[in-house]
Amino acid sequence: MVFWKKSQEEKLAQQGDKNAILTLIEKGKKKKAIEILERFKEDPELRRILFKLYMEEGKYYYAYQLLEHYEPELAGAKEKALIYERVGELEKAAQEYAKLGDWESLVKAGLLLKEAKKPEEALEMFGRALKVVPALKRSEVELLIENTKKELGLVKEESFIEKLKRGLKKTKEAVEFGILFAGRRVDEELFEELEEKLIRADVGSKTALQIVEELRKEAIRRNIKSSEELAGLLKEALLERLKGCASSLAEPHEGTTVYLFLGVNGSGKTTTIGKLAYRFVKEGRRVLLCAGDTFRAAAIEQLEVWAQRSGAHIVKKEEGADPASVVYEAMKKAKEEGYQVVLIDTAGRLHTKEPLIRELRKIRDVIKRFFPEEPAETLIVLDATIGQNSIQQAKVFKEAISATGIVLTKLDGSAKGGAVVPICRELSLPVKLIGVGEGLEDLEPFSPKDFVEELIS
Repeated sequence: MVFWKKSQEEKLAQQGDKNAILTLIEKGKKKKAIEILERFKEDPELRRILFKLYMEEGKYYYAYQLLEHYEPELAGAKEKALIYERVGELEKAAQEYAKLGDWESLVKAGLLLKEAKKPEEALEMFGRALKVVPALKRSEVELLIENTKKELGLVKEESFIEKLKRGLKKTKEAVEFGILFAGRRVDEELFEELEEKLIRADVGSKTALQIVEELRKEAIRRNIKSSEELAGLLKEALLERLKGCASSLAEPHEGTTVYLFLGVNGSGKTTTIGKLAYRFVKEGRRVLLCAGDTFRAAAIEQLEVWAQRSGAHIVKKEEGADPASVVYEAMKKAKEEGYQVVLIDTAGRLHTKEPLIRELRKIRDVIKRFFPEEPAETLIVLDATIGQNSIQQAKVFKEAISATGIVLTKLDGSAKGGAVVPICRELSLPVKLIGVGEGLEDLEPFSPKDFVEELIS
């Protein structure tokens, strides 16, 4: 009896009976149902059932044929976008994704247009996405816009000197060395003004007085009469004080290279890590970020955004977790999965000095347990906008752990560029990198010669 019933169902289905076909589908006989339905494509009701089956089974090319040759209204924008994407109709897919209007669909439309060699239209889509994207994802879209503009030649690549010039703009506007040395007579009034300007640039009153005294004596000894010649002497004096104050950042070596970052909250530590991650990923390296500042939830979230923006991976735990345990997980993951670069963020709460020192030493010991020769760099990140005041902060971190260099951030937002001189001399640490802007590539090696040239020009 059952056998007869099944045969009757199939017989009815073969004749195009909708209910019999639906019964076949319910029983899991989708392949059989498709074979039958393909003979009834002219029937609108059966065609819709066939289309749905094609989508469920991932038969996108067949679904595409139904749309193109029979009934475009079979699918909504979301289904059409998927079908067109799968069959290689990239521009059509982009149009359908754009109709959806949410930021993810607009980004998808932009990426498909880039793949279709339509960068101008892709840029327009990314611009639309930027208007509706949530704040936490905004940087991802901004990066897509920035890269697309570069591809189109709409963004001029700045040289290091151009970036430095832009970075020192506020200091130069505040002190105006160029005006001071323009056609002035070398006299006591000039020396007094020079001392005042050096102090204003945050070189430090003691250092400013020493430099001016040296210039007075040298001007007499060399019989210097023009202020232009004196400007040359000032450059020499500053360069002498910056001797040994620059050193290249250790490049990633074979195996895993670890970079440890120290600095108070707000110094630009996380941003520096993000920019370096972007650089290393761009070089083709596997990069892992470690959210070791568990004291603030915002620090973890910010590092997450930078991981997404740069294309790096991240190890994190909840706010309040033991920082050393996060570093342990990161080191373990790096060793097991072959990461080439690990960048570690740390807390910077100086109001709990002793616990902070213990915490940083514990982190260092965890790193060495996995990689005895690491970290390759331990960098103290200092905020240029607070100038010499950052020296005392740096001394606390130096007390905690042996540092290899300094990163001076926010140079573009500071009128205290001259603070590089006392920072180098008092901390006896080289400045490895300087932040000269907010862009992903606005992190540059420090060159004393170029720095002094731009400061005094």
